[in-house]
Amino acid sequence: MADEEKVKSWWQTLPGIIASVTAATTAFAGLLVALKQVGWIGSPQPPAAPAPQQQQSSQGAGSSGPPPASAAPASTLAAASHPVSLPELREYKLDTATFTLLSATLSPQTAEKDALRIQIRMMNNNSYDANFWDRSFRLMLDGVPTAPESNLNELVPARSAKDGAVLFALPRGTASAKLEISYGNEQTLIPLVLAGPR
Repeated sequence: MADEEKVKSWWQTLPGIIASVTAATTAFAGLLVALKQVGWIGSPQPPAAPAPQQQQSSQGAGSSGPPPASAAPASTLAAASHPVSLPELREYKLDTATFTLLSATLSPQTAEKDALRIQIRMMNNNSYDANFWDRSFRLMLDGVPTAPESNLNELVPARSAKDGAVLFALPRGTASAKLEISYGNEQTLIPLVLAGPR
């Protein structure tokens, strides 16, 4: 009878023991976290570095710190790019299509080359669809034809128009060139003056 009472009392106190151990473990873990945050144990964490905007504002008005990195390239590119003067005659009818020069821009591409971008509208006067693609355009540089790098390849529905851009790479400092447009059995050469502010 006494043995049964001892077993019974042991089972009754086991949950109390488990609760006590759990409470002690939690308290010890909390103490470790507090000591680590204070810096008494372990190495204290360094303060987080301020964000770039905070650094810039803390420099003060008279500071000679460098400007943001993104500002310089954008302004340089904008200053280097310039529109190309187009001839007075901008509309050319070739076979069953009419090509209209809308605009042209010259901008730096690499240290040795410029990029000439010409915006063109094609009007398909035929009763069926027609191709509007790079194969119709060449840039003549000193009599040598150069193919565009723009991958223009559109289908223009019958009796409708589409705008597209052709992109040519040419040597830096090229003063003039001729745009050749070919369609069907007809072609035309359009003089372009590329010299501008540099």
